[in-house]
Amino acid sequence: MNETPYALSSCRTLWELATRRAALTPDRPLFLQDDRTLTFGALRARAERVAAGLYGMGVRPGTVVAWQLPTRVETVLLSFALARLGAVQTPVIPFYRDREVGFALRESKAEFFAVPGEWRGFDHAEMARRLGAKGVFGAYDDLPDGDPSVLPPPPSDGTAVRWIYWTSGTTSDPKGVLHTDRSLIAGGSCLAHALRPSADDVGSIAFPYAHIGGPDYTVMLLLYGFPAVLFEQFALPDALAAYRWHGVTMAGGSTAFYSMFLAEQRKRPGTPIVPSLRLLAGAGPRSRRSCTTRSCARWVCGSPTATA
Repeated sequence: MNETPYALSSCRTLWELATRRAALTPDRPLFLQDDRTLTFGALRARAERVAAGLYGMGVRPGTVVAWQLPTRVETVLLSFALARLGAVQTPVIPFYRDREVGFALRESKAEFFAVPGEWRGFDHAEMARRLGAKGVFGAYDDLPDGDPSVLPPPPSDGTAVRWIYWTSGTTSDPKGVLHTDRSLIAGGSCLAHALRPSADDVGSIAFPYAHIGGPDYTVMLLLYGFPAVLFEQFALPDALAAYRWHGVTMAGGSTAFYSMFLAEQRKRPGTPIVPSLRLLAGAGPRSRRSCTTRSCARWVCGSPTATA
């Protein structure tokens, strides 16, 4: 089979996509964070061990597992381990508090809840206890581990609901949005084919991985075989060193990200703050398309011909 990005986009499940990419480029980096590198092959191998650990805890295909974790390598591994098991996962943005988290736990009937412990001055484990969450376990830098030989076969039905994402519930209760592996692959494929990345690109995930953009962006990486830098906390100018060190070529998020990049760039007119950057792209309630060359790219990117 010719494993082009378009061929890979026909994968039935996220785990199938991860497996096929790992077979193609096992040693190429997938995620970069601080001094750590997770390759495509390591994603498959380590996620299977985490899946076995979860299986030993009682997680089975169809088990509902909520997680409220920052953007870290461990978060990706946990999510793909759950995808390997065929569990139903319900990611919760790490900045949500009792009202939103309690609602998500109750409505999803989560049987397990992965938390980071105390993170950025807030004790998520204590909140979980306060809310009466079931099966609470820490997943910040220490994940369950086990022997993959105990695992059942991976899921093959990509149309089963295995994801529940939550709106913030600004004016009412949060809304649970149901997704399948195929719907996430479709979203990530559309993003990838629109941005036209290459294996030479270096992307970035500076937004919460618990947002639906997390798996969508990861689908793009798996389709085209290039890495992304993970940012647990995004703040400028602190994050600029990592953008420059890793030679990030594609960045984005929402309008707030563009505003921060531009504010920082205005401090140094005439000198691009990220010389390798060629593209800013993203979306949000008021931003549904890529940042244009004239408005942002010419300010921040190293090339005046950056495209949207």
